[in-house]
Amino acid sequence: MKLRPWNPAEEFDSLFNRFGSLMDWSSPMFAGQRSWLPATDISEDEKQYLLKVELPEIGKDDINLSIENGYLVLTGERKHQHTDDKQHLSERYYGSFVRRFALPDNVNEAAIDAKFDNGMLYLTLPKTAEAPSNRQKIEIH
Repeated sequence: MKLRPWNPAEEFDSLFNRFGSLMDWSSPMFAGQRSWLPATDISEDEKQYLLKVELPEIGKDDINLSIENGYLVLTGERKHQHTDDKQHLSERYYGSFVRRFALPDNVNEAAIDAKFDNGMLYLTLPKTAEAPSNRQKIEIH
């Protein structure tokens, strides 16, 4: 018998796999428990930050975008399209979502631009000329 160090993460994975094999996560019993977050790419160049958010099968009117306490907040809902056909499998998620992105200090919040095209939301967050300083010198007495 070979001894090997105990790895708690390995034990957890094993337990999760054993439990998962007992459950059918695609069953209607778990449908209300599923949630999703739209996939997002974030990049930047010298002038701006760019966010590209996948929102398939969501209409522009089902998306809300706001700035709250230094966060860009994206909310929305993908509604399930009910059909008369008997559905055999559904692996996609439906329902409401919330994504919050912390805004860097050098973003010009008043100039943020959002475009929605073919299930993709494109956000352009222009940078200000100089980031405001969050540092304050404290005098030692």
